[in-house]
Amino acid sequence: MEKREYSQDELRNKAENYCARAERCPMQVRHKLYEWGADAGAQQDILDHLETEGYIDTARFCRAFVHDHYRINRWSKEKIAAKLYQLRLPNGDISSALQDIDE
Repeated sequence: MEKREYSQDELRNKAENYCARAERCPMQVRHKLYEWGADAGAQQDILDHLETEGYIDTARFCRAFVHDHYRINRWSKEKIAAKLYQLRLPNGDISSALQDIDE
C-alpha cells in the first residue's frame, strides 16, 4: 500500500487535530509529522505554528504529565523526571512541574 503524500496545509491541519485531542510535546508531534512524511523544514515550520497558536506548550505539557503520572499511575518523582528528560523538554519546565507535587 502506497503512503499518501500530504501538502503542508494538510500536515498542519492534521497536527492541529492531533494536538487538540491531548497534550503533546514537540518530540511527539515531530515523530508524528515524520510518520506522515513531512521533511525537516516542514516539521519545524509546523511546530513553530503550533507553538505560536498555543497547541503546544512545554510547561503545560510537563504539568499535565507530572499530575497524571504521579497521581494516577503512582510514578516516583525520579521516574517522571527521567521520562520528561527523555522527551527533551526544557529543564526549567520539568523542575517547575515537579515542584507542584506535594508529598
